[in-house]
Amino acid sequence: MQRHAVIVLALGLLAAACSDSEPSATTPTTVTPDAPSPSTTSERSSTSSLPPASPVELEVTEVARGLQVPWSLAWDPDGALWFTQRPGTLTRLNGPSRDIAGVTPVGEGGLMGLEIDRRGRMFVMYTSAQDNKIVRLEPDGSQKVLVSGIARAPVHDGGRLRFGPDGALYAATGDAGQPNLAPDPSSLNGKVLEVDPDNGGATVFSRGHRNPQGLCFEPGGRFLSTEHGPTGRDEVNVLSQGFDGGWPGTAGNGIRNYSPSVAPAGCVVYSADLIPQWKGSMLFGTLRGEALRRITFAADGSVAAEEVLYEDTYGRIRDVAVGPDGAVYFTTSNRDNRGTVRSGDDRILKIAPSG
Repeated sequence: MQRHAVIVLALGLLAAACSDSEPSATTPTTVTPDAPSPSTTSERSSTSSLPPASPVELEVTEVARGLQVPWSLAWDPDGALWFTQRPGTLTRLNGPSRDIAGVTPVGEGGLMGLEIDRRGRMFVMYTSAQDNKIVRLEPDGSQKVLVSGIARAPVHDGGRLRFGPDGALYAATGDAGQPNLAPDPSSLNGKVLEVDPDNGGATVFSRGHRNPQGLCFEPGGRFLSTEHGPTGRDEVNVLSQGFDGGWPGTAGNGIRNYSPSVAPAGCVVYSADLIPQWKGSMLFGTLRGEALRRITFAADGSVAAEEVLYEDTYGRIRDVAVGPDGAVYFTTSNRDNRGTVRSGDDRILKIAPSG
C-alpha cells in the first residue's frame, strides 16, 4: 500500500471563529458550530463525556484503486470488506466481484447502499429501469425484493442503508427531484424508511427529506443523518420516529447546517479505541466540500466543534466507515462526472495510526 499525508491531531478541539480565507489543504481546520436546535438535542449517548486520551499520529494509506464510484462500504462477519460501485458491481476486497442484475445507472442513481447483517446476509439499494428498490441478495444469486416503487430520477435518489441497534434496516430515499413527494404520506420518496429485512415491506420512519445521503448511530442509539439542501442549507440531523425535516417548506434546520453547500455524504460515529482522539466523533465525507469532517458533541447533544480534514487532498469523499480493526476507511467519488479525476481514482483509503 502507498503512504500518503501524515497528520498529527491535537487532543480535543478548540472552537474558533470561521475565517473568510480558504483553509490549508494539509492542515485540519476547526470551525465554530451553529447554535443547536433545542428540539433535536434531547437524546444523548454515553459518549458525551469522554475521558482524556493521548492522541496518536495518523497516516492515510491506499487500500484499493482504479474503481468506478465506490458508493458504500460494509464488512461481513468474517471481517472481509465489501463495497458497491455505482455502475452495478459488488466486490469483496482482494476477492471476487459480481454484477448485480437489474441495476440501471442514471445520473446519481445506480448501485448505492450496502449493508451486511450478523448472519452474513447482504442488502443493497439500487436504481432499476423502473424505480429504486431495496433487495436482499440470496445465496443462489437471486434477489428477494424488500421494497420497490421508490421513484427514481437522475438526481436526489438517496440510497444509504443502515442497520439500527433495534435490528431494523433503515433506508434513505430522496425526493427524486419532485419536492412534493417528501411530505406526501403515500409516497416512499423523501423519507427514511424502516424496512423489515426478513419479510420485506417498509414503514415511514421520518419524512420531509430532500436528499439524505448518510445514516449513522451513536453507541447509545441516537440516530444521525446528513442531507443535501437546496443551494446550501445542507444539514446534519437527529432523527426520531415521526421526525419531519420540513422539506420543501424549510431547509437548513438541522443541528449543524452548511451554506454554501458542502454536500455531506456517508457518515459514521467512531466508537473504536484505535484512534482515541476521535472516539465519540461523527465523521462524514463531503462531495462538494471535498473533505472529511469530524464533529464532536456537547453533553446535551448539540454540536460542540468541528474539524475539517484532508480538504482538497483526495477530492470528493462519498462514504466513510469504521472497520473491525478500528481504522477509518473512506471512498473517493471523483469519477462521477462531477469531480477532478486524480491518479488511481477512484480509491478506497484507510486512516490508522502511523508506524
